[in-house]
Amino acid sequence: MENKIISTVKAWIPGCFHDDKEESEYEILQHVAEYCLMNFDGSDEDQKLAKEAVHVIGILYGGGSLHIKNAIENEFLERLATSESPASLRNHLACFPKEMRSIYMKTILEN
Repeated sequence: MENKIISTVKAWIPGCFHDDKEESEYEILQHVAEYCLMNFDGSDEDQKLAKEAVHVIGILYGGGSLHIKNAIENEFLERLATSESPASLRNHLACFPKEMRSIYMKTILEN
């Protein structure tokens, strides 16, 4: 069943979506997190791709239901937070929309 998260990622971040198998919205959010982690430390073009993916997730979060917000916090932000280091935090935080920065920091502190 396709929902808002899956359809948005499919349309805006196709590199994170695998057509060959059906995945849940939680798995899709984990793929987007992995995609961002892979591109955060790459070339300028790779960093731009990561920033665009975070922006799309920010739009989903801002206009999403409580279910969507919880899914993003539990699957996307938590996956990013577990790989965060003091050296990379400033650069990664700059990629987030202002509205999501405090939520990301809260996720880091809780884990």
